[in-house]
Amino acid sequence: MRIETCGKNNYIIFINSNYVNNDIFLTKEELIKFIKEFMFKIKNRLNLRGFYKLRVYLNSKIGIFLDVNKLDDIDLTNNLDLRILVLDDVDFYFETNDYDVIKNCNDKRYKDGHFYCIVDDSFDELLEKVEFGRFIYGKEVINLLNNSLIL
Repeated sequence: MRIETCGKNNYIIFINSNYVNNDIFLTKEELIKFIKEFMFKIKNRLNLRGFYKLRVYLNSKIGIFLDVNKLDDIDLTNNLDLRILVLDDVDFYFETNDYDVIKNCNDKRYKDGHFYCIVDDSFDELLEKVEFGRFIYGKEVINLLNNSLIL
């Protein structure tokens, strides 16, 4: 698990697939239940109080990314309320500075000194090398697809 602070009330949380029981990827209800339990476990650690919107990006190979944004704290000074949006049809790309790390992957791209490849079935052999880069998703992927060179 990795928690990244992106402002006073915004976080990006990565939950590795090794930490998650793969059964939660089967139904949206189980996934939402897991996310709620997880958020209430870390509530005090991050001092989460108020109303938060969570965008959940999931990939069964790599894990779950949570984009956590505070919307409001009126009437919820000591409580946590969550609005959870599950986005399960999102493409994930792996970003690295070293082309050799992704040379056997599909859909390789280049942008601004970084190499990218899509996370698909050919990515399985790279799972142990993820410390050589980072995963991108959502708006970053749209930007990549619009502004990169296909290799």
